[in-house]
Parts: sequence; structure tokens; C-alpha cells
Amino acid sequence: MLYNTLLMGTSELFEKKFAILKEISAAMVITDNITAIANLMLDLAISYTNAEKGSLMLTREHNELYILAARGIDSSLARTYRIKIGEGIAGTVAKNRRPVLVEDIGTDKRFQGQKRDRYKTKSFISCPIISKNKLLGVFNINDKMNGAIFSEDELSLLQSIANQAAVVLENAFLMNQLRTKAAELEEINRKLVESDVTRTEFITRVSHELRTPMNSIKGSIYYLQQNAKQSGKEQREFFDIISNETDTLIATVENLLDFLRLEDETRVFKKSIINLVGLLNEIVNQKFLRSTLARKNIKLDITFSDYKSDIVGDKIRVIQFFINLIEGISYYLEKGDGIKIEVKEDEFVRVNLTLPRRLPEAAQPFLFDASNVFFPDSPPEKLKLYLARKVAEAHRWNLSAENVDHSFVISLAIPKNSEQKREAFVTEATELFLDFISELLGLNICSVMLSDELTHELTIKSSRGLNDEVINRTRVKIGDSIAGWVALEGKPLLIEDINNDPRFGRNSIPQYNTKSLLSLPLKMGDRVIGVLNLNNKKNAEPFAVRDLHIASMVTERFSHFIEKLYAGEYREGEYKQFIASFESLLNAEKKYHKKDSLCPELMIRIMDRLGAGEEEKRLSLYVSVVYDLGLMLIDEDTLKKKKLLSSEVNSIKVHPTTSVSLLNHFEFSDDVKGAILHHHERYDGTGYPDGLKGEGIPFLARVLSVVDAFCAMITEKPYRKAFTKEAALEEIKKGTGSIHDPVIVDALENVLRKTD
Repeated sequence: MLYNTLLMGTSELFEKKFAILKEISAAMVITDNITAIANLMLDLAISYTNAEKGSLMLTREHNELYILAARGIDSSLARTYRIKIGEGIAGTVAKNRRPVLVEDIGTDKRFQGQKRDRYKTKSFISCPIISKNKLLGVFNINDKMNGAIFSEDELSLLQSIANQAAVVLENAFLMNQLRTKAAELEEINRKLVESDVTRTEFITRVSHELRTPMNSIKGSIYYLQQNAKQSGKEQREFFDIISNETDTLIATVENLLDFLRLEDETRVFKKSIINLVGLLNEIVNQKFLRSTLARKNIKLDITFSDYKSDIVGDKIRVIQFFINLIEGISYYLEKGDGIKIEVKEDEFVRVNLTLPRRLPEAAQPFLFDASNVFFPDSPPEKLKLYLARKVAEAHRWNLSAENVDHSFVISLAIPKNSEQKREAFVTEATELFLDFISELLGLNICSVMLSDELTHELTIKSSRGLNDEVINRTRVKIGDSIAGWVALEGKPLLIEDINNDPRFGRNSIPQYNTKSLLSLPLKMGDRVIGVLNLNNKKNAEPFAVRDLHIASMVTERFSHFIEKLYAGEYREGEYKQFIASFESLLNAEKKYHKKDSLCPELMIRIMDRLGAGEEEKRLSLYVSVVYDLGLMLIDEDTLKKKKLLSSEVNSIKVHPTTSVSLLNHFEFSDDVKGAILHHHERYDGTGYPDGLKGEGIPFLARVLSVVDAFCAMITEKPYRKAFTKEAALEEIKKGTGSIHDPVIVDALENVLRKTD
């Protein structure tokens, strides 16, 4: 293969670019997690440009950039920093879609007046990440290690990384979309199963509720037919019976139809935050809807006028609303007609559907009245209009329709309710939180109860392993039962045997496989807002103090998040980013195998041996069950290899940073982040990611380094047999002073000798 030296530059530059290509190609095989990829790409960019600081920013809705991965930048700033496309340095680069090399920002006319007080040098590189003419994000590289000016070669290297990153990120985005669609299909399937159950209940109820009035009507008609000589008074009596029973029958049918479609909507609805732009684009690309419209050559034209706000609703039902509405009104259109959909925003989010012809007066009532909908001669399109109306009603949207001149306009006004959005976000986050702690502690049954703002009773917000009947009837007053006691006292509670606990005096419940349970308060400041209840470990073992400590740490972090949310520290646009991050964290946790290993036990014993305080011990226990989550985002086959390529080694080296990124929106403790980030540093300063040395390495990281190495050695790997504990200890001792802190190695030896 021949290479154009004018395009590729010097042979050294070409070799670097080729090495970059190999490393990024390896990354595509190793992981498809966006967070892991971003951290790997940023590490490559910083390494090949000899920089100290940098960030990888991605685009988000509403024309913003946010930081997904950062090095050398304060974590709280990186987590909250946002900039509009077109504003600031990164925003300008994103808008222009051209990379820039700035030698001295003080004299560069392109960025005069821009502040850069967080950096040591005046030189930097900023490069857009573009795939198929679509802007994905921006690389920012700052502060060359030797304080020099960045070069054209380094700009060229960053462009190569950005070009390859665009391919890998686009692939990761597609995989994420596929996973999201798979989850939505699973949810739809679950709802279909629930619908089958509801339909069975409906049929049973119909047969019971309709039998009496129908038999009365049939009997009255039979009597009138068989007795032609009744008096006028007798006939009137039977006609009254028929009339009254017919009214009863109509009312029963209407009630049963409402039962079928809308029984306890507040429970059935799974409200989430929905971007209407994306949803409508998704709907119009539905194959079956396109086929329906194609039969009449009907075109859909969607426009958005200054639309920024998301809406709150049950996504599946909102999709059904628009599909039923479009299919319903298309019945009345002629070939070649079009439907115009306009979304705009004022005090409401407004959606207007305009048809190029008037709708027959006889068809309009189906958008507002259920009468005649279920008559045999009613076309299915009228039923679809009715179903669309029921979804709008359930969401409390204002739906109106009228003929205007030579067109028909359907107007939908959706309230912009920030409280609803916050509650929907809390619901989504609570669901993920329960999944996370269920995985972490291996639970079959658990629930989150929140305090009702009006009654102050505790009701179940989300649960795992509880049926709907239990969820709906459970209301606990503050001070009553276990959850009420925890809410009143504001303290976590570990019960080893509920049958013998004098405080509650209750027998264990048959659905629980253990008499032990945990209950912990959820707090905003000093105020208890709810309770986390944990029951039924999958292994049927009772809860221990270790479980209490881990659950307490996780609950504190979730409470911290809820408190920040209600304090307004999360902007609306950050909701989806948080949920996406939490979902990645959960996916990693589902694969995580170290939470059940010897690691937590050794951590707590070594910390105890070293005289650590209670809070440090609790932190160490929590760290020991989450520290390697980033490793779970790497392809399992890569982790099983005996010998790794250099590109694969680099991909694995980034896992501490990925672990911190996964926890970033959830974790507030710098001690926890420091322990995770630096547990692969070496005592002599030759480790990674920052080459810290001696006591410059965080204390928890030094302890974790020893425990992680020991536990890894005594665990069998696909490429080697497990070490004995004695052999592993000897191997650890060989690294005393070079790899590991001598004091901590000594503590490990004492703990192991004492155990033996």
C-alpha cells in the first residue's frame, strides 16, 4: 500500500496515526459503552499530544455541549459544565465544524475576550467530532506538559483521533438505541401480558354485570309476546322494566369499557420525560404507519417552532395516541392529501394537526363522545379517534378540533409542569436505584416508600417482588410498623429475626424466605422523605451488619441525589443524561462478580487492623463492592486473554476512570472517587493513571490495591490456576515498597495469619 506523504506527513507522524487507528479499532471490539469509549479516546488524545488537561464534550438536545470525559479538570465543574453551540471556544468550534490550534489566546483574534483562568498555558487545540456530516461533540486539549505551544503535528494527530472517535461513538450510539428499543419492546410485551389479564377480568365482569339486565329485558319481551291481552297498566310496567334495564345495561357497558381502558390510570401509567421532536420523528418512520399513509399517498409534514421543553407521559401510550390519531383522520382524506403537524411552545407545548379539507360533521363527535363508537357499522378509524381521545384525557391534555374555512384543525395543549417532570424523573431514578441495590445485595424483594405530601403516610413508590395488590393497599402512618418506626426515628434498622423482635412483635410473612430484614430512611437534610425496605436475599441468608453498611452508603447517595434534585441543582436537560448514566451503571453492576468475593471482608479487617475510624471503614466496604465496575464494560473475551495487545492493555487501563464516570452522577465523596481512580497506582510512582507515589496515593486506594491484587491472585482465571493464599501473600510481599505500601502489606499478613 502506498501512502501520500503530503497527506500523512512525516513517517513518525504516520506511525503515530497508524498506532491510533489500531488502538481505536481495538476499542470497537472491546466495548460499545459510550462512557468507556469517551474515556479511552480522551486518554489517547492526551497521550499523543503530551497534554495535562483535556475534555471530550458531546452534543445534547437543545443545541448544548456537555462534558462526558475529562482529565485535570475539577470533577464538579466537569459534571455541571454546559455551553451552547456557537458560544465560547468549544461552542464556536462546534458551530464552525473546523479544528483550531491556538498558540496564544491572548493574541488570537478569533477568541478575543475569552477567559481561560483554569489553564497554565495560553495554547490549546479544539477539534470537532463529526460523523456523516453530523456533529457528535468536541475534543479540547490544554496545557502541554512541558509548557510549550501545541504543534501542527499534534493538531493532525487530534484530528485523526476525532475522525476515528466519530466512527466508534456513532456505532456505540446505535448499539445504545438498539438496547433502548429492546427494553421498550420488553415493556410493551409486559403490558400486553397485563392487558391479557385485564381482558380476562373484563370478560368475567361483563358476563356477571350484563347477565341480570339482559335476562330481565329478555323475560319482559317474552312475557309481552306471550300475553297479547295485557292491560295498558301492565304493558307500561313491562316497558318501564325494559327501559330501566336498558339504561342499566348502557351504563354498565360504559363503565366496563372505562374499566377495560382506564382502570386506575395513575398506577398503570409509567410516566417518563419525553422529547416530542424525537418521538414524532420516530412515529412517522414506523413502517406500518408509512404503509397506511402510502395507500392514499398521504404525506406528513412536521415543523417545530421554538420548541425546547420536553413533556411528561407514558411513552407507549403517547405513541399510540399519535398513531391512532393520524390513522383515524387519514380515513377522511383523499389521495394526495397531506397532514401538517406543527409543534410550538408558549405557556403550553402545543401540537396542531391540520388537514387540507373539512372533516364531515358526523365524524367529529368521535373525538369527544363515545356514543355509537362500538356500533357494528362504525368504521375502525372512528374507534381509533376515540382511543386517541382517551389517552389525551388520561394525560389531562386539552384536545380540541374544528373545521376552519376549508381545513380541519386538531389542537393539543400539553401543560408544561416542572413538578410533573421532576416527579417523573424521581420515578425513573427510583426504579433504577431499586434495580441497582437489588443487584448489589442480591435481593428478590425490596421497595421504596415515599411520604405523601397531604396525609404524610408512606406509600410504595416502586418495588421489586411485590404484587399490585400489596402495592395499592399499603399505606403506613409515621410511627406504625417497621417502616413507620424508621421514618419516625430517622435511623436504619437491621432485624435479625422478626419473630423474636420485641419492638414489633409480628410473625414473618410467608412470601419472605428469611426472618431477617433491613429498613433505612431516605432523607432530605434532616427530614425523612421515605423509607427503603429490603427483604429476601436470593441466597436465603439473613442480613448482616455488612449489608447494613453497604445499603446505608448507597441510600445516602440516593438521598443526596434526591435532595439536589428538589433543590433545583439538576436542570431539566440533565435528567436524561443522569438516567443514561445510571442505566450504564446498572448494566455494569449486573455483570459485576466482586461484590460476593473475599474483597469486602478483607477490606474491613485490614482497615480495622490499621485503626481506621467507623466512617472510613464504611467507605472502604462500599468501595470494595463497586471499584471495578468499569471493567464490566470491556468485552469478556478480552479479559480472558492470557496475552493482550498493547491497544487492549490501554483500553483496560482506562477502567478506573470509567468506573468513576459511571458513579459520577451518583457519588459525592472525593475519597470514594480517589480510591477507585488510583487503586492501580504503584508505591514507587510507576503506576497509573497519574503516576502518584507513596503517601501521595490516597489511603483507601493503597489498601484497595493490596486487597485487589490478593483477591485476583487467589481467583482462578481462564489463563492460569488460582494461587494458594500463602503463595499469593508471598507474591504480594515481593512488591512491598515498589508496588504496595509496606504498612498495608504487613496488615494483610497479620489479618491472614489471624484468620488461619
